[in-house]
Amino acid sequence: MELETERMKPSKLRISTKVALLFVGLILLQGAGILVSLTTVISRTQNEAFRTQMARTMMGIDAYLEAVLDEQTIQADLLSGQAKIIDYTDYGLQNLLRHQLSIYRHSLQMSSVAIYREPGGAPFARVGEDPEALGIPSERIEDAFRGEETFRLSSDARQAMLTAFAPIEREGVTIGVVGVGRRLDERFVDRLQSFTHTTIVLSVGEYAVAVDELDARTIRRLSEMTERERRLDGVGVIGDYVVGTVSMAGLGEPDARVYVLLDTSQERRLLSRYNMLSVSLTSLVIVLALLMALVFYRVTFNRPFQDLLSGVHKIAEGDFEHDVRAPSDDEFGELAWAFNRMRVNIVARERELLQLSLYNALILDNVPSGIITASLEREVTTFNSAATRILGIDGQSVVATELSESALPRGLLELIEEGLTRDRYENGQELRVTRNGGVVILSVTTSPLLSKEGEKIGTIGIFQDVTKVRQLEERLAVSKRLAALGEMAAGVAHQMRNPLGVMKVSAQMLRDDFDVNRNAENFHRITHMIVNEIDTLNLVIRNLLDFARPREAQMEPCSVRQVVESALENLPLDRYPELDIEFVGLDDVPPHPMDRTLMEQVVSNLTLNAMEASPPDAAVRIQAGMENGQLYIEVRDWGEGFSEPARGQIFNPFFTTKPKGTGLGLSIAHQIVEQHSGRIEVFSEPGEGAAFRVVL
Repeated sequence: MELETERMKPSKLRISTKVALLFVGLILLQGAGILVSLTTVISRTQNEAFRTQMARTMMGIDAYLEAVLDEQTIQADLLSGQAKIIDYTDYGLQNLLRHQLSIYRHSLQMSSVAIYREPGGAPFARVGEDPEALGIPSERIEDAFRGEETFRLSSDARQAMLTAFAPIEREGVTIGVVGVGRRLDERFVDRLQSFTHTTIVLSVGEYAVAVDELDARTIRRLSEMTERERRLDGVGVIGDYVVGTVSMAGLGEPDARVYVLLDTSQERRLLSRYNMLSVSLTSLVIVLALLMALVFYRVTFNRPFQDLLSGVHKIAEGDFEHDVRAPSDDEFGELAWAFNRMRVNIVARERELLQLSLYNALILDNVPSGIITASLEREVTTFNSAATRILGIDGQSVVATELSESALPRGLLELIEEGLTRDRYENGQELRVTRNGGVVILSVTTSPLLSKEGEKIGTIGIFQDVTKVRQLEERLAVSKRLAALGEMAAGVAHQMRNPLGVMKVSAQMLRDDFDVNRNAENFHRITHMIVNEIDTLNLVIRNLLDFARPREAQMEPCSVRQVVESALENLPLDRYPELDIEFVGLDDVPPHPMDRTLMEQVVSNLTLNAMEASPPDAAVRIQAGMENGQLYIEVRDWGEGFSEPARGQIFNPFFTTKPKGTGLGLSIAHQIVEQHSGRIEVFSEPGEGAAFRVVL
């Protein structure tokens, strides 16, 4: 019993104590991190400052060396262009040339000046130091003779010299080369140090020169710097020096370098003192902050937290009437107020959700369309009363059941399945379902059911009973067909009555004592009239049959001219003796795949309409061509044209603007062109004629 009581005793190390210890640990860890970070940042900042200063110094040395090269190039070009230099070199006046070179050498402050008359030969005239003694390759002299600007950095164990060459020309012919040399000695290094305010060491092969005294270890480390150290960013560290390397290998000496040494010993001593001071001050601040944090925690956190925790436990147990109180007006007071507000809002939200649920159910029950929703788990979640009425299925037996086990019609079930599994939805899909032994026509629309965040959570299907609407539409379609049939019959009867009347009168004239020998001319006219009227009847009957029974197009390459000529043979051209027919571009287009018989009918119908619409003295133009890889055949007349309302109906069956006609010609042409996967374009303005363009 005592053991059980001992187990029930709460732990002496409360969570508040754990939080305090964790807080202390975090402060100590933060302090240590600050110290390490501060020291690291300061050290890296100082090193980056040294490296930045060194990079700028190296850029300045590069610029200085380029300026030296430019100056020496200008001096060489200046000497090569002097008239006396050119004359003395051309005439081989060696003594005069030496005297003149001596004058220029002193004025230009160069170490040596030499004139070469032959490529690869020794200097013809020279003053100052001998550049040949430093091993200038003959190839550089030959390059200078070819007019190529060139430099050469040459050295031995005692000296190094930078030489610039320039060709001496007379009337465009190179007669020699001048070489201007500058010694890279202590004076040159001293100018570099004055320019950069650093210590400079110049190394060319076995020759090295420095102005400031350096210890042997530093000089040895300079010579031992690896290629990798030189290749990275040109900056390294040797003892207290930050070392930068500027390569001069492009001047002919692979081992020629300028070493820049930046003494950082004084800065490093100052940095060490600063780090010690920072560590001391930071440690003092951490200790003070730790003591203040402990006092603050005990006074302002622990007691309000306990009161707040007690109230939260009561709310968690379901006591929503409990009012959480805090002894202070600080953040704990705001937190207590927030808990109380949350408690009130939860009670109000429960009431609102209950009312909203009832309201949504009321809306669904009063919507005239059937609504079904299914979740991603393939379970029916909504089935409103309209769905029950339309399908004749009890909603209680469908909701919360698997789709496959529900009593939904098969077609409707498949549409919802398509939305759930394949994300395929329908809009206005008609279904015929059986209800109480009869057939009901449904118009079904499905769509994804999305959450507030836009994620798919199911599929919704909305459907309506359109059985009566479809029945009315079918009756209306039958009425329209009967009206169209009556209109067509009237038009056909009108078209056939006139030719039959003419044929009857002509036959009566031939029957009543007609003497063929005495009236040969009238006999020919009457019989010709009978044949024309028979052709007219045949055309009407053919149009009617073609519209009622269109045949499938048989595609094969056809000549456009042959199609047009065959089409015109079937037209009564003798009725329009004063009307001309123009042909444009028929022979310029290649054979094109089409059904020749059907396309002849299209051209025949369009041409006949154009002839009937044109004035007697006008012309009908039939034009063909290729445009954007497509064949077009255009029939143009100069009649009255079409108004805007008429242009929108000219392809409707039985619509015509002529006093006689069935209105089937353009409808048949449009039908045939669609069989060819083409189109008919109409261009017309009232009073300016019309153009029908067939595009294949």
